[in-house]
Amino acid sequence: MSEVFLLLIASLLCFILFLAPTGFKKYFSAGGWTFLIILFLYVSFSYLPENEFVYPICALIALPLAALTVKGALESDPIVFQLSSVAAIAFTIYALLVFVEPIANFMIAAQVNSTAAALNAIGHATSIYSWDSMLSGGYFVQITVSCTPVVGAAIMLGLAVGPAGTYLQKFAGAVYAIATLIVINLVRLVFVVIAYSDQWFPFFADAVSGGFAGFESFYWAHNVMARILFTVIALTVTGGGLMVIIPDLKKFYLDSLKYYYYGLKEMKTTIVSALDSALKSAKN
Repeated sequence: MSEVFLLLIASLLCFILFLAPTGFKKYFSAGGWTFLIILFLYVSFSYLPENEFVYPICALIALPLAALTVKGALESDPIVFQLSSVAAIAFTIYALLVFVEPIANFMIAAQVNSTAAALNAIGHATSIYSWDSMLSGGYFVQITVSCTPVVGAAIMLGLAVGPAGTYLQKFAGAVYAIATLIVINLVRLVFVVIAYSDQWFPFFADAVSGGFAGFESFYWAHNVMARILFTVIALTVTGGGLMVIIPDLKKFYLDSLKYYYYGLKEMKTTIVSALDSALKSAKN
C-alpha cells in the first residue's frame, strides 16, 4: 500500500533528521512519532476485515502513550529524546532489512529452512514447498518478512546500540538480542505450524476461518496466541537480558516507566477535572 510506504518514509526521515545537530530536534522527534502513530493505527485497523483484533486493541491502548510521547517531544523531554534516538536507530535497521529486497528474501528463505529443519528434527514431518513456503500435515504455510524476527530485532538492536552503555556492552547486547530473538521466533513458528497442521484450535470456524478449511487453528495460534505470548517472552528474555548486559538500560527503563506513569496520572486528573467542570456547567 502506497499510504503505508509514505508514512514509513515520513517517519523514518523525521527520526533520522532528529539525530542531526539542528535546532529543530523537538519538531523532528514529534513528527517521527506522529507519523509512526498514524501508520500503526492505519495498519492495525486495516486488519479488522480479517477478524484481527489484537493489533486494533493494542493501537487503542497505545493512544494515550502516543499523546504523551508527542507532548514530551515538543517539550524537549530528555526521556522522550532518548526514546527517539532508540526509534531512529531501530527504524533505520528495520528499513535496511525490509526494503532491501535481497536481504528480506534471504531472511525469509533462512526462516523457511530453519523452521522446516526444526520441525523435522522433532519428528513433525514438514517439506519445503518453495523458497518462501512449506507444507506440513497437508497445510500450506507461507513465510513473509513479518514472520522473521525483523521488528523485534530492530527494536532490541535500537536499545542495545542506543544512548546507554559502553561500546563493548553495546556489541554484546546486539549479539545477544539477535541470538535470542532468532531462537524465540523459531520456537514461535514451530508452535504455529504444529498447531495449524494438527488442528489444535478448531474454534469459531465460521467467524475466523475466512472460508478456508482448518484456518481457524492458524488464526488462534498465529494471530492471537503467538503475538501475545511470544511478545511477552521476547520482552522478558531479550529486554531483561539486555538490562543485565547493559546496566545503564535499567535506569532508562525505569525513567521511561516513570515518565508514562506520572503522565497518565496527570492526564487522568485533567480529564476528570474537565468532565467535572462540564457537568457542573450543564447543571447550571
